[in-house]
Amino acid sequence: MSAAAITDHIEIESDSLLQTLVDQMQFSKAVERWSRCINTLNRWEETHLLVDNPAAENLAKHRKIVERLMYFGHMCALVTSHPDFGDSEVAGIVFATQQVLRDKLRMFHHPMSKDQADRILQHVFPES
Repeated sequence: MSAAAITDHIEIESDSLLQTLVDQMQFSKAVERWSRCINTLNRWEETHLLVDNPAAENLAKHRKIVERLMYFGHMCALVTSHPDFGDSEVAGIVFATQQVLRDKLRMFHHPMSKDQADRILQHVFPES
C-alpha cells in the first residue's frame, strides 16, 4: 500500500493516527516475523559457529546478520516507544528480541577472556 493510499483513508488529527498507520502496515506481523528470525539464526550458529575454531568468514557473516537484525529492531523500538503505541505484547517482543541480539553480538564477537572466565568460575565455585 502506498503512503498516499494510507493517508487518504485516515484522519490526520485523530488521536489514533499512529495506531491506524501501524495497523495498516501490519507492524505486529512484521515484528513477529523479525523475532522468529532468532530461531533460524540459532540453527545457523549451531552449524557454523558452535564448532572448534569457526571460520573468519562465518564470524563476519554472523556479525552482518546480527547487525541488520538489530537495525530493524531499533526501528521497531522507536515505534513501540511512542506514547500512543498501545500494544504492550508487541513492545515486549521487540525488547526481548533486541536483548537476544545484543547478547549474541557480545557472545560471539566480544567474548570474555579465559582469565576472566576462570576468575568468575573461581568466585562462584571457590572450592573447585
